[in-house]
Amino acid sequence: MKALKAGDWRAPIVVVIGMGTSRGDLGQTAFEWIGRAEVLVGAGRHLELFPEHRGEKLPLETPLAAMVERVGRLSETKRTAVLASGDPLFFGIGKRLAQAFGSDRLVFVPGVTSLQVLCARIGRPWEDVETLSLHGRPGEALVGDILGRIRRGAKLAVFTDPAHTPKWIAGMLACFGVPPCEFVVGEDLGTPHEKVRFFTPAEAAEENFSDLNLVMIFPTPRSALDRQPGREEIFGFGESAFAHEAGLITKMEVRAVALALLGLVPGQVLWDIGAGTGSVSIEASRIAAPGRVFAVEKNESRYAMLIENLEKFGATGVEAVCGGAPRALENLPPPHRVFIGGSGDALDEILEAVCARLLPGGRVVQTVVVLETLDRVRRFWTERGWEVSVTQLQVSRSVPTGKDLRLDALNPVFIVSARRR
Repeated sequence: MKALKAGDWRAPIVVVIGMGTSRGDLGQTAFEWIGRAEVLVGAGRHLELFPEHRGEKLPLETPLAAMVERVGRLSETKRTAVLASGDPLFFGIGKRLAQAFGSDRLVFVPGVTSLQVLCARIGRPWEDVETLSLHGRPGEALVGDILGRIRRGAKLAVFTDPAHTPKWIAGMLACFGVPPCEFVVGEDLGTPHEKVRFFTPAEAAEENFSDLNLVMIFPTPRSALDRQPGREEIFGFGESAFAHEAGLITKMEVRAVALALLGLVPGQVLWDIGAGTGSVSIEASRIAAPGRVFAVEKNESRYAMLIENLEKFGATGVEAVCGGAPRALENLPPPHRVFIGGSGDALDEILEAVCARLLPGGRVVQTVVVLETLDRVRRFWTERGWEVSVTQLQVSRSVPTGKDLRLDALNPVFIVSARRR
């Protein structure tokens, strides 16, 4: 839509005005539109800012769908303005109105967001801050999403809701043992009751906060620990980055191909069967951080190394399970993806359990060294009508020889990928 002036406003155009955090954030243009409105729609605290306005005042109520429909009816005959918190097109009602009426019927007057205001209060730039809204999202996915971003050192602004408060967020962070971070809460921004406070997650988990709030999480300055392997990269770690028994680890190149074949999606459940010291689980959790990864390992010494690696990498999204498959799988949630790195003598039983529990659209990826095992795995899936592919991976790495290099071959590996047709 071309720029429209308040003096030319006619129904059924709806004007959506960003209120910032207070009336003082409004400019002359916003006041001109409000002055021309015959109907003001907004939260009670916004309508109270205009006691002198002679138009009809309609408080925003739930369900929102009914309110949007009512705004649509009113605006057919009356100049209707919707007062929105912050900027209406930044995690605001603007998106919902655009979906309902189309952009040609709307005029947006942008406002200052609470994110801008909080960053101004604490003197921090916000061009590289990631934003996340918790409204209407399930708790498990939220925890993984927040943890994943913090583990990779993101600066994060979190818009809360009544169920997922600053106290709830801080409690989850403290429980999962995230890397050191600064937890900032801005309450009642732009009002006489405004407060901006700094905490550690453990401290904030003991506090109560106003319902009108914004959370920001900043990584602390890098320390020697932050520069250890696993604090910056997402995946592609050499074997030396992990505690492991000599040779008993999925090689970096094999991990890369296996993870590509798994096709991980955020929010999914992955079983890593025969997880060893956890290299695949750890990299999988970093690629699809909001998901849940279950690393199943029966060997006690390798399980101890798995725990050590999870702590080293801060892999809070991985749950270690000490036990042999398939019994150890019985109490796990059904998976979207399964990686099998080791099966021992229980190959057939494990494949049957995976086949029975795998969710629709799921995939299974397995590494195999021995030809007999390759044939058994391939036949198992093809007999059930699954789509099967086999990748043979032969890796040679350079090693120094005098002033030159030569190639040293690793053992060849077969990677079997299976999914329902």
